[in-house]
Amino acid sequence: MSQTEPGDPADPPATSASPPSDAPAGAAWGVNEAGAAAAAAAQVVPQRPWPAGHTFERADKICATLIGLMSVYGLAMIPLRPVVLGLAPLVLVTLTGSMTGMVLCGAFAATGATWWPFALVLGTFGAMKFDPVFWWAGKLWGDQFIASMVGPTPRARKRAQRAEKLAKRYEVLAILITYIPFLPIPGAIIYAVLGAAGTSLRRFLTITVLGAFVSRVAFFALGYWIGEPAVAALEEFGKYMWYVSIALVIGVVVVSFRSARKQQLEQEQAAAATPTRPDIAGISDPDGPADGRR
Repeated sequence: MSQTEPGDPADPPATSASPPSDAPAGAAWGVNEAGAAAAAAAQVVPQRPWPAGHTFERADKICATLIGLMSVYGLAMIPLRPVVLGLAPLVLVTLTGSMTGMVLCGAFAATGATWWPFALVLGTFGAMKFDPVFWWAGKLWGDQFIASMVGPTPRARKRAQRAEKLAKRYEVLAILITYIPFLPIPGAIIYAVLGAAGTSLRRFLTITVLGAFVSRVAFFALGYWIGEPAVAALEEFGKYMWYVSIALVIGVVVVSFRSARKQQLEQEQAAAATPTRPDIAGISDPDGPADGRR
C-alpha cells in the first residue's frame, strides 16, 4: 500500500462546491458562471422593499399602500404643478410644499394679501407630509427597504451611502439638512435610516416640522422681499401654464419609455450572459461518444 511522502501533494478535500470525480467536465464551470450571471441579473431586477419571508400584517399593508399612493400622487403632480401654481399658489403649497409657491405667497402678502399665515401652516404640512411614511417603512422593513430605494447607478449608490452615514452620525442635523434646497441628499433614505435605527416618532416629527417650517418661512420671506415683480411674473406665467403642463406630460412619457426600455435591455443582457453547459460529448464519457468515434 502506497503512502504519501512528506511534500507530496495530497488530494484536495471534497467540498460542496466541487463536483464529484465522475461529474461531467465543466460542471463546476456551469455552476460558478450561472451563479455569477444570476447575481448580475439580481442587480437589474428591483428589490422588494420588505425582507424575504416577511409576514405581512396590518401595519405592513397600510404602509405599502401609502407608498404606492405616494408614487401615483407624485406622478400626477408633475403636469398639474404648473397649472395649480398659475391658478392658486396657496393650493400648491398645501399639496406639495412648493418652494416657488411659498415665494409667490410671500409676494402676495407684500401686496396686501391677508391669508399669508395659512400659507406658512399649510406649506409646512405640504413639505413634510410624506416624511413619516418613509420613517415608518424603515422601522418596519429596515435595511431591505433602504436598499430598495437606491438607484442602479454608482452615483446613486454613493449618494445613498453618504445619506446613510449622515443619518447615523448626526440624526437631528441630518433631518434639518434635507430641507436645504439643491443639496444632493436623498431625504427619504435619511428618514428610513432613522426609522430603522429606532428614532422615536415624537422626536422625528418634532425635528421634521421644525425644519419644514423654517425652510418655508425663508422662501416666504424671499417672496415678500421681491414683492410686486413676483406677482407680475406669475400673471405672465399664467398665459403659458397649460403649454408647460403639456410639455411636462410629454417629458414624463418619454423618460418613462426610455427607462423601461433600458431596464428591459439590461435584463436581456443579463439573461444572455447566463451560460449554458458546453457540449462536452466525448469528454465526460470515458468510452467516447455513442457512435464509437474517439
